[in-house]
Amino acid sequence: MKQLTIISLSNLKKDPRVKRQINYLKTFYSIRCVGFTDPEIDGVEFIDVSIPFNKLKLAFSYLNLLVGRYNQFYWKQKEIQSALNQLKDLQSDLFIANDIDVLPLCLELARSNAAKIIFDAHEFSPLEHNDSFLWRLLFKNYKTKLILKYASKANLMLTVCDGIAKKYTTDFGLNPMVITNAANYVDVPIKHTNSDKIRLIHHGIAMPTRKIENMIEMMDFVDERFELELMLVHSKSAYYNKLQEMANTRKNVKFIAPVATDDIITFTSNYDIGIYLLEPTNFNNHFALPNKLFEFIQARLTIAIGPSPEMAKIVKENNLGIVTEDFEPKTMALALNKLTQNDINHYKENAANAAKRLNSEENMQQLKKEIDKLLS
Repeated sequence: MKQLTIISLSNLKKDPRVKRQINYLKTFYSIRCVGFTDPEIDGVEFIDVSIPFNKLKLAFSYLNLLVGRYNQFYWKQKEIQSALNQLKDLQSDLFIANDIDVLPLCLELARSNAAKIIFDAHEFSPLEHNDSFLWRLLFKNYKTKLILKYASKANLMLTVCDGIAKKYTTDFGLNPMVITNAANYVDVPIKHTNSDKIRLIHHGIAMPTRKIENMIEMMDFVDERFELELMLVHSKSAYYNKLQEMANTRKNVKFIAPVATDDIITFTSNYDIGIYLLEPTNFNNHFALPNKLFEFIQARLTIAIGPSPEMAKIVKENNLGIVTEDFEPKTMALALNKLTQNDINHYKENAANAAKRLNSEENMQQLKKEIDKLLS
């Protein structure tokens, strides 16, 4: 059985895209995964490359970025050194490098046994947090140089949507295959709306760039049928606290504790509408096609979004809900107010049909075909 090594500098237990790769491919290959947290998947070897956080050492290492010593910065990262030391003597037929941050590592590891490389870029890394001055100062040129130097050396490149694929082609002459963040198919029943209380759900990471406060402000303008529940994972407690304070002043907004990643779809299927009002605060937010959209579909929810082009295309093509003309909280509230019980139930039924098509199965089959070509 061929040996695949999947590397992602992330919490593998909570990384849906990488977990889908591991879970599907483990049936056909011997899988070794490398990252920060054991995904606890039967039959899969895990190598932990996490390093205790040291703020002072990290800040000092950024000096290399400031003066353009990108190669020194990359290879001196403790996580990269840990991975290199633990993996250098292990055999692998193919590496999947999740994000540009691990592609140079995978190319170095592949040299000893001529292994093939798949580079899953996920999103457009040169503009990842382009709304942040500090990020632009430290990382924009660094990420750009990594793409220029290494991306074309991969045997296959992936990304999450058409808009980002076109950007890689325009800016770098690359030709990524699109593998969306479509969730696994989950067989849950449609739960029709039968009451005067319409429950909205938003789940995800509490990040300032996502402007979650807009969805809270929206609740000032909806009619009394609607209530919003936020299920947020927070990395920046100050922002999370701000959102909680906003919610506490409103009777129709409340926070709920996050559930395990694998339970999101079945849990949220008890709601009526999945909502995501994502301002285009940076390039990747503009072209976002996130896990949560596909999780809304699998949960058989009506979907309510702003005019984010990649999400809007799927919602409109499959008649899954409402797409507002702008990202203003009041605009979304007025659109929600126009929904009837029949409208919501109709969109839920459409989501049930779409769930059979817009799931990870076709994506993973495509990926396996490409892997088999590379390994033949």
